[in-house]
Amino acid sequence: MPYYPEVATIQGLVRVIRERRLPSEAVPRPTHTISNAPVEAMQVILEGDVYREFRIIDVGAALKARRKENVADMIEVDAGQQVQFGHELARRGRGRRARVLHSPADGLIVLAEDRRIILQVSERAIEIQAKIPGQVQEVEPHLVRIAGSGALIQCAWGNGGFCYEAFRFLPEEGFVKLSKLDVSISEYRQMVIISPYPINKGDLLVAQQQEVAGVVAPSMSSDLREFAMGLKFPVILTEGFGQRRPTTLIYTLLQSNMGRQAAFNAAAPDRWSWERPEIMIPLPTGGSTPPTPALDQALQVGAQVRMTRAPWDGLTGEVVELPPAPQVIESGLRLPCARVQLADGQARLIPLANIEVVG
Repeated sequence: MPYYPEVATIQGLVRVIRERRLPSEAVPRPTHTISNAPVEAMQVILEGDVYREFRIIDVGAALKARRKENVADMIEVDAGQQVQFGHELARRGRGRRARVLHSPADGLIVLAEDRRIILQVSERAIEIQAKIPGQVQEVEPHLVRIAGSGALIQCAWGNGGFCYEAFRFLPEEGFVKLSKLDVSISEYRQMVIISPYPINKGDLLVAQQQEVAGVVAPSMSSDLREFAMGLKFPVILTEGFGQRRPTTLIYTLLQSNMGRQAAFNAAAPDRWSWERPEIMIPLPTGGSTPPTPALDQALQVGAQVRMTRAPWDGLTGEVVELPPAPQVIESGLRLPCARVQLADGQARLIPLANIEVVG
C-alpha cells in the first residue's frame, strides 16, 4: 500500500508558486496588481478592509435641511462605495455657502437613501505583501498568485514575522560576541542571523538589542513560544522545539548562498492554512524553468528524505528499500519501515512515521 509522507522542500533551485490571500471577512480595495507584471518581495499586492461598527447618519439634520427639501438629492455616495475619512458624503447648496457633510471615518456605505446614510466603519486596513520576488500569474479580488525561482527551505515553526534581507552566520563565539558589538556600526545590524545552535531567551534579547532583521535557528525551548511571538522580527526554527540538531542540508544550502538577500517568511502555525514557515533565496535560472516541487507523491526508492525523530533526527539520506512487511526496529517494535542510506554510507531501518521527504 503506498505511503504518503510529510513533505518539506529543501532544494537548491525550484520554481516556487505562492498564493497571497485577503482574509475572507475583508472587503478588497481596487488593486493595481496586474497579471504578468514583475513584483518585489516587499511590494503590497492586495489591500482590503475589515468592517465592524455601523453608524447611522441623519443627512437632513447634519445639513440643516428644511422639511420641504429633497435630502436624497443631496447625497453624493452610493451603497457599496468605499470612503475614506473626510470624503464628501452629501452637499446642500452650491458655492462658498454650501453645507458639506464629510465622512467621520474610513468605511463602507451600506445604505444611502431618503435622509439617511448607513456607514459601516473600517475596523482595520489590511495590506498583503508578495513575500517572494517573481511574476504575477493570476489576479482575483481576494487572491494573487505569484511565481518565482530560487532555493527553497521549508521549516518547522515561525513567529509570524517577515523580512526580505541579506543574512549572515552567527560568529563563532555566538550571541555573546554579538552582544559586545556597537549597534551603530555592527555588520550584523539589519541582517538575518543564522544560528547553527539552539537558541534561548538571552539570545533573542541580544538579537533584539542589536537590531537584527531576523533569527534562524534549529530549535528553542517551547517555553519561549509566546515571547518569540511578541518580537517584531521574524524567528524561524528549522527543526522545531526542544534541543534539536540542525539538518546539514539546510545549513549547507544557506552557507553556499550567504550574503544574498532572501525572503524569510516566519508564517505562524495555523491548522486551517497551507502556508508554512520558509526561506526563499531568489536565484537566476539561466533561461530555463526549474521544476516545481512534487507534494503529493507516494514514498518510493530513490527519494531523498529527512529523519524527524531521535536518534537520527536531522539526518538526511536516500531510500534504498521499502520492505513490503513491517520490520522489527531497535526498540523491539514491529513497524512499517524504509531502509535509508545515510550520508556516512550506512543503511538504517527507519519507521515510515519518522520520515519526511525533502524533494
